Amino acid sequence: MATTSITRRAKGEKTRNKILEAAIVVIAKLGVKGTTHRAVALEAETQLSLTTYYFKDIKELVKEAIDLGSQRFSQSSNIALQNMFNLLEPLDAAALRTVSIKEQLCEQMSIISAQHLYDNIIHRSTLLALEQVFFTETLYSPEIKQLADKHIDGILAPFTKMASYFNKIDPEVDAELAMNALTRTEYKYLSMPKDEVNIDEIKRLVKRQLGYLMGLKRQ
Repeated sequence: MATTSITRRAKGEKTRNKILEAAIVVIAKLGVKGTTHRAVALEAETQLSLTTYYFKDIKELVKEAIDLGSQRFSQSSNIALQNMFNLLEPLDAAALRTVSIKEQLCEQMSIISAQHLYDNIIHRSTLLALEQVFFTETLYSPEIKQLADKHIDGILAPFTKMASYFNKIDPEVDAELAMNALTRTEYKYLSMPKDEVNIDEIKRLVKRQLGYLMGLKRQ
């Protein structure tokens, strides 16, 4: 009897997760306002009654799907950011003021960052589109605005930490400029055919932005 109950719960959890996964895709394609139980059921290839059973309120489904997508997107970003901090942390203040060292850092960090942006565009395009959607549709509900604000804060914090290595006065300004520039770069390529996405061009754009953040002359 207990085994049957556990199996039933596992099956229910699997179905619920399948619906959430489908909702992420639908939101990325149709936007928040275009997401309905029926659209999600079609994407999940499941019965409409199941989507309404697990998520009676469509706003609840949208909120949970966006939250899940945000967590996944942040996890992949954190790996790239940690690789960049691994380059910065061993260096003292004197080294970080040395132009040749900053130029070497800029090159290394540009490679890491460009690869991450490229992977987002090519392999995580649905999550990237989801991010773009909920940034632009925060008026849909206060809950989604809170998620968007939380997501932005989560992205901005490591950028501010990185900028503080080179700017002790107002690193948050440089951080926001860098974050906005790199996000625009991703969104620009998101609308292009994948075979036209050029990682070398992305790297040039990233290197220019990181050079500004490091206080280097035009890179």
